[in-house]
Amino acid sequence: MTAVLPARSVEDRLDQLAVQIEAIAEELRHQRESRERWAELVHDLTPVSRDAMDVATRELDELSAEVSTDDAVRLLRTTARALPQLEAMLAQLGGLADLLAELSALSGPAMATLTESLDQAERRGYFMFARGGMEIADKVVTSFGEEDVRALGDNVVLILNTVKEMTQPEVMTMLRRTALTAQHMDEPLEPPSAFALLRQMRDPEVRRGLARALTMLHTLGEETPATASQEGPH
Repeated sequence: MTAVLPARSVEDRLDQLAVQIEAIAEELRHQRESRERWAELVHDLTPVSRDAMDVATRELDELSAEVSTDDAVRLLRTTARALPQLEAMLAQLGGLADLLAELSALSGPAMATLTESLDQAERRGYFMFARGGMEIADKVVTSFGEEDVRALGDNVVLILNTVKEMTQPEVMTMLRRTALTAQHMDEPLEPPSAFALLRQMRDPEVRRGLARALTMLHTLGEETPATASQEGPH
């Protein structure tokens, strides 16, 4: 006795079969498109490969007069023997690449620090002072001739000793006091009388300053050995 399948079960199987047929048809369509694209690629590359082969054949024909098969074999042997050296060189290049990468990573903070330092120097006036110093040096160089430079070299020790003595604390204090006094003497004063000058001579500071001035005048009036030798006996 044959069992009768329900109508719904038959329809479900037909639907499943239709879905499978659709999937198979879709797969066939993709395969056909792939074959068509591959055929187009082969069609496009055929002229290029033919031209490349023509160029290679022509170059080989031109090189055949200068390079023989033995030369090519010798090159291959030399390359094979040099493989350890090539490997070592490649390893060194790899280390160099790592070093460059680390330097590149460190260059950013270093450049930032350098830029900040230069900016601080600019704000403090170092660059302005350097430009002013270059201008002063240029004026000094252009103002002295060869004879002046030679005389400067002959007397450089004396000049340095003089500057050393001038920079002593007591000398600098005296010069500062003199400059301050000169600044307060800009206004015209009435000539003092003789009695006023005599009254000022009673001041110990005035007498001490007058003694120092006389000592300086005595020093200025002394004859140097060179001057005395030039004048000779009277």
